[in-house]
Amino acid sequence: MMTAVYVFQVPTVGCAWHQLLSPAEVAYCAGFVRVGEHLAARVAAKHAVVEALQWPGRIPWEEIEIVSTPRSAPVVSLAGAIERWRSQANLLVPRVSLSHAAGYAVALAWLPDRYDEAAA
Repeated sequence: MMTAVYVFQVPTVGCAWHQLLSPAEVAYCAGFVRVGEHLAARVAAKHAVVEALQWPGRIPWEEIEIVSTPRSAPVVSLAGAIERWRSQANLLVPRVSLSHAAGYAVALAWLPDRYDEAAA
């Protein structure tokens, strides 16, 4: 099972979140007190996803979305070239876990075993 962890320090100066995250991701995070930490966790998750997939190119920010609702764990949604590449490589969509505290965010991404995926 391929796993990846990425730690991201929340920027103290403005960050161009709209270049790294979808409007839906930004809107979701805006509902929390520590908005910057929530946004940074999604950036960290995208880094971890490309590492877990062993994606060979630049991070396709606009093709990876971390989807959440208040009652569910975050889910990875892939589109475009990275989704085609994942499918052709016969890899499952990574799963992610996010956390943040004290100005830092961390994300873990892993490729589930096919057995785990079938049981889900």
